Amino acid sequence: MNRRVLSTIAALVVAIVVGGAVAYAQSSFATAEIAFPFVAGGKEMAAGKYSFELTPERTVVIRESPGKSSAVLPIITLLGRHDRDADPEFVFDKINGRLLLSEVWLPGKDGLLVLATKGPHEHAVSGGSNPRK
Repeated sequence: MNRRVLSTIAALVVAIVVGGAVAYAQSSFATAEIAFPFVAGGKEMAAGKYSFELTPERTVVIRESPGKSSAVLPIITLLGRHDRDADPEFVFDKINGRLLLSEVWLPGKDGLLVLATKGPHEHAVSGGSNPRK
């Protein structure tokens, strides 16, 4: 009986590990050269090249360099796609001269609202590339 229980537990652990790896491999990914400083998740970000990844945990991870997480943004809600754009877009709310990342649009996905700004504001949009085309 103990062997059967151990075998079942081992099989479940393997299934969870393999399932997690498959889910991670299917996450969406894009890169962008953001030409201006901005704020993401309360963190000041310099102008530069960033990668954006939608994770299975329903967050957007922004990285300046491979393996280094710069910001992790929880997704507030999904935004309905209104086009068939194959390139990612990043929408920033402009408030008092500062640009705050508010929407992430990845290819083939609905938009991801990561900041809900109340009150009047303007938008700035930056594009990116989809390395998995």
